[in-house]
Amino acid sequence: MTVSRAALFAIVGISSFVASIQMSHAGGLGLDWLSNKPYVECLKQARMLADVSSVMKGPAYREASYERGRHQCNRQYYGHE
Repeated sequence: MTVSRAALFAIVGISSFVASIQMSHAGGLGLDWLSNKPYVECLKQARMLADVSSVMKGPAYREASYERGRHQCNRQYYGHE
């Protein structure tokens, strides 16, 4: 009997947790920017350009190039860096 109670409590707890996650829409996690598809595409392009340019200029250039691209995307879509 105690095993079935424990299983019941586990199922109720897990389903409550899943329901609360689905209702939050990632707002509490700071991931709401993921719904801005043009911004996400801009970040992907910045990463791709940083990766490609690092082939020619070296791996140390990659992160600096990506940061510049990310800042540009932030200015373009949110008005700040």
